Amino acid sequence: MRAKRLSGLAGVLAMVMLAACGSAKKQEDPSLDFRALKDATVTLFPGHCAGVVVADGRHALTAAHCIDVIPGGRQPVVLRNGHLLSGVVKIVDPVRDLAVIRFDEQAPVHPLPVATSLPTPGEGLLFAGRNDRPGEPQEVELKRLGRCPSLPGVPQALFTSLHGEKGDSGAPVVDHRLQVVGLVHGGAACSIAAPTAEIASLVDTLVAEVARPDSQQGVGGSGSAGQ
Repeated sequence: MRAKRLSGLAGVLAMVMLAACGSAKKQEDPSLDFRALKDATVTLFPGHCAGVVVADGRHALTAAHCIDVIPGGRQPVVLRNGHLLSGVVKIVDPVRDLAVIRFDEQAPVHPLPVATSLPTPGEGLLFAGRNDRPGEPQEVELKRLGRCPSLPGVPQALFTSLHGEKGDSGAPVVDHRLQVVGLVHGGAACSIAAPTAEIASLVDTLVAEVARPDSQQGVGGSGSAGQ
């Protein structure tokens, strides 16, 4: 009798372990990461360049060279589902080729966090490109950190194995925790990304500013960062 009970208990435990393994495999499924990355990626409107929804869902990062207005100007974006979301440019940093847009409303997607430190050479990263293209997402490698001639003020640009296309400027490069570590510096097969770690604290400040609606406009309200 006792042996039967032990056998039944072993069977239950085996089923629980199988279910747990299946759940773990599901969580590790890279397609889930790619989907979240695609959903958080936006296309600047009119249709040039890309960006990514970050932090609280009220802000997006993009490449500074993609922004045609000064801080305080309007910059709409298009979500993957075709929804147009309008926002104000808060920061334009041409030295680091980074810009921040604040939306008028929270984006209806899961925002991605911004990494506070640089990735390590050899680390595997993810890249999906613009959200309005059918191309397959890429698992890429960070080959090295170094100076890029078109980013002279950035000592540790990200040299990766990604294959970008024209219009991918500003598209996010993320680590396997879906933290944004860089933005594509140029499309058309450009594999170099501008690192985002140095702007993470500024994004935090902007998020805190939104949480204090009665406060004065702060960081990035006028002028450009990095100048």
